[in-house]
Amino acid sequence: MNYAFFLAHVIFFLYFCAKFIEKHKTMESMEHIMARKLLQMKAFRVQTYNPFTWANGWQAPIYFDDRRILSYAAARNFVRLELAHQVAMHFPDRDVIAGVAVNAITHAVLVAEQLGMPFVYVYPKPKDHGLENQIEGELAPRQSVIVIENQVSAGIHAMKVAEALRNNGCRVQGVVTIFNYQLPSGVKRFHNADIPLVSLTDFNTVLEEAEKLEMWNDEQLFTLREWHKNPNKWRIEN
Repeated sequence: MNYAFFLAHVIFFLYFCAKFIEKHKTMESMEHIMARKLLQMKAFRVQTYNPFTWANGWQAPIYFDDRRILSYAAARNFVRLELAHQVAMHFPDRDVIAGVAVNAITHAVLVAEQLGMPFVYVYPKPKDHGLENQIEGELAPRQSVIVIENQVSAGIHAMKVAEALRNNGCRVQGVVTIFNYQLPSGVKRFHNADIPLVSLTDFNTVLEEAEKLEMWNDEQLFTLREWHKNPNKWRIEN
């Protein structure tokens, strides 16, 4: 057996033993721990008067900058281990880890390395240059694939990736993401596609932790909750 591979799995096992003890000592959920870590590294930006424009055209008072995770070694390793843990716990039938291109590629390859698994990445649509691939890497039909996403809002990119994998003859066992906005449109898409979604933390948990830490004021929290009720129309109503 490869020594590095064996050592990685020993570290993985010891990590989860430590997390099991920690969780039962504090009775604090992983969702809250993750939310607090992300808030403390300023991975969330809130702008109520000058909202962000998302790639889908929506205006939103919140932006999740998961790239900040990569700048902090301890946080990066924490997220890597927790993503790998969720994959191992929820999806025992798995052959390949797939990252959603481009933002989730780094997190996905770290998970694949942690679990000693093959890795591919998938674009929401085929490239318009080079080999014009949509799936990059070696992937065979009938393989079971776990998709790693950095964040899920409306779920459009993840669904396009899942469709490409299914069109390739693969079984999409589920999607694991760092952050879930818990938007109704995203929930509906995953339900209709019959694809389980697992997240390390979510919108409501982040707001709870931000309120406890007094990181966002009452006006910001109110605006975020109002936006969350109907995000695609929030720009029109406000």
